[in-house]
Amino acid sequence: MLKELREEKLLLSLDEVSEMLGISYGTARNFTFEQNMQVHIGRRTLVHRAKLEKWINDQVK
Repeated sequence: MLKELREEKLLLSLDEVSEMLGISYGTARNFTFEQNMQVHIGRRTLVHRAKLEKWINDQVK
């Protein structure tokens, strides 16, 4: 189980989100804030991967 967690990150950077979705950094920052997907650790803003994936899956239905 720990190996699986290491392979799939729980939190993504805004750069990773913008690259994955093909949107700008600013759009990724605003979108994830509005959808309550952001987690703040120190000065870093990270995105909860499961919430992002759920939102994507909900859009496809």
